[in-house]
Amino acid sequence: MPIITILPLGKTISVDNKTPVLEALRDEEIYIKSSCGGVASCSDCVIKVVEGADHCNPPPFEETRLLGNVFHITKERLSCQLKCEGDITIDISRHDKSADENKLKQKTSSFVTKRRSKDDVTKIKEERAQNRAEKPEGKEGGHRRPKPFRTDVPTKKRS
Repeated sequence: MPIITILPLGKTISVDNKTPVLEALRDEEIYIKSSCGGVASCSDCVIKVVEGADHCNPPPFEETRLLGNVFHITKERLSCQLKCEGDITIDISRHDKSADENKLKQKTSSFVTKRRSKDDVTKIKEERAQNRAEKPEGKEGGHRRPKPFRTDVPTKKRS
């Protein structure tokens, strides 16, 4: 069974050669960010292969579509598509659970703080009612009637 060494944790795990690395890491309760759940549509689970790149499966079409053909330069792969047939060393330093939770908390708190209080809502309703009262009675819009459709114009026949 292949062994995966995980940097910066220094932890090693053994995996089946048919199991994607993302699934193996989740089984060991190691955090890897993934929005799509492992179907290669989000590119959040990118990891770096430090050693043993020749023991990895070639990137499938789905992975190449998201990351491009730069694996030979950057050594970055999607962990949901990566399967290993020999020992490899990977770097997961991009995946910081506390940082991701803080980002989510900030997004959520900024949304909550944008909510209006009851006093603000009543003030806005009063302003709208006052604006409606100030408008003159009568028609609204362009104050023009549409032109009637002319049926008396002869049409040209094409030959």
